Amino acid sequence: MGRITPPRSFSSSPAADVREHFALTQADLARWLQVTVRHVEAVEAGRRQFSPAVERRLSHLADMRLTTRPLPPPAPLPAPAPPAYQVTDEASVVRKRQRRCAHLAYNLRYELENLALQDATLLRRRQGLAVLRQALATPGSVFDPAFEPAEAEKWLARLEAAIAAVPRPGPLARAHLVLRERLLREEAEALARLLEQEEPAAS
Repeated sequence: MGRITPPRSFSSSPAADVREHFALTQADLARWLQVTVRHVEAVEAGRRQFSPAVERRLSHLADMRLTTRPLPPPAPLPAPAPPAYQVTDEASVVRKRQRRCAHLAYNLRYELENLALQDATLLRRRQGLAVLRQALATPGSVFDPAFEPAEAEKWLARLEAAIAAVPRPGPLARAHLVLRERLLREEAEALARLLEQEEPAAS
């Protein structure tokens, strides 16, 4: 499995409302509805409609939504940090090293921000899965008498396995990233101060 990415923007369609409520991706919903992801995309964009049989399957999740509370809103995207360097003179080895350290530190900060965003997305998906399981275990959460809980359980098990299979860096790897970013940033800052001291002397 690849890394977790946030679901696409939600439209105002019933399918998107269900996805937003349970933190489902379009691929998750497509598997439940037994249609393609492009079909879901087209319906949410207003270009197609679901068949009555598919609409009935969608209503099962919509019924569960009525008996559960919505998830908290997703974490906002972090604003990209401006580059930590504005050095234009490339003639000096010190200046080149300062730029290199600042650039690497900036990339590591961006990587750490992405990890935090992916963690928040993964947590929200786990929360959505927990809400779905609770709804499934609640008698009368789906109003359709033809609803099959065993089939829903298989779908939830696949979601659970997919979420569990997402590789995430452990505490030691994360601490290493934080340490590397701090050391590179401190070196870049120290070199910048050194260059500032040398410039008046050179002039």
